[in-house]
Amino acid sequence: MKLNFRKLTKAFACISVAVCVLFVCSCDGKKSSPQAVYGVNSSAKLSMKSMAMADSVSFDNAEYAMEEEAPMAPREAGGSQEEVFERKLIRTGNVSIEVQSVSDAEEKIAQWAKSLGGYVTNANTWEMGAGFTVRVPSERFDEAMAQAGNFGRITNRSVNSQDVSDNYYDIKSRLETKYILRDKLTNYLSQAKDIKDLLEIERQLNSVIEDIESTESRFKRLSNQIDYSTIYIDMHFEHGKNESGIILPDVKESWNTFISNIIAFFWGLLRILFYIVIFGIPVVAVAAFFFWLLFGKVGLLVKLFKKLKK
Repeated sequence: MKLNFRKLTKAFACISVAVCVLFVCSCDGKKSSPQAVYGVNSSAKLSMKSMAMADSVSFDNAEYAMEEEAPMAPREAGGSQEEVFERKLIRTGNVSIEVQSVSDAEEKIAQWAKSLGGYVTNANTWEMGAGFTVRVPSERFDEAMAQAGNFGRITNRSVNSQDVSDNYYDIKSRLETKYILRDKLTNYLSQAKDIKDLLEIERQLNSVIEDIESTESRFKRLSNQIDYSTIYIDMHFEHGKNESGIILPDVKESWNTFISNIIAFFWGLLRILFYIVIFGIPVVAVAAFFFWLLFGKVGLLVKLFKKLKK
């Protein structure tokens, strides 16, 4: 019996060890199943395929449109627009100046603009004053507006500032995106082997180059307006004066004006009398005729009233 009990104990222990081994093997099998391995391998294959497609020469219009309309790069987190970008302003000034002389104003304005690093774009001089349009570097705009009073007594001064920061950085970002797209298309063009792809790439490259030229032109104009501010200067004489000094009243001209006004008055009166004669007499005659017909000797209305009374 002792021998049989020992054999049973050994058999039970062997069975227990075998069950534990089978349980451990089944758990390991679940962790590394063929299905899971296949999922990892398929993901790797898909990633490699996507990389290969990204480097491929052939592409369609949808890819081009997505790259062309790429949005602006996100700004740094936690920073405001003033902290990240410099504000872009278009500044314009208007100055009205009362002066004693405008004979050499054009030369003085040209020298003044040149000393500020600017230039005169328009100059106009007439008998009673002069007008100038001056472009000066934006960083010296305030200085220029202050110095404008050196030409005479300022009677009016105004400053206008237009914030074009959003427009400026939007155009700049689009232009940079178009540069990247142009370089990619140029690279694709050099690698293209199929005639169909070659023609399509060349067509889209020409379109991108045209867009770049147009956008560059807009960006240059806007940059010039930002870099150089405009000042409009209006020079005029003091009331009652001109280049030679005080303006005396012209007696002869005043007398001629007085006589002209009298003649104009009587001429107007004569025209009124003429219209009365031409149009008034016929109207009076017609009125007299109807009065004679209705209330005069004929008296149609009078006779009618008498019959009604009877």
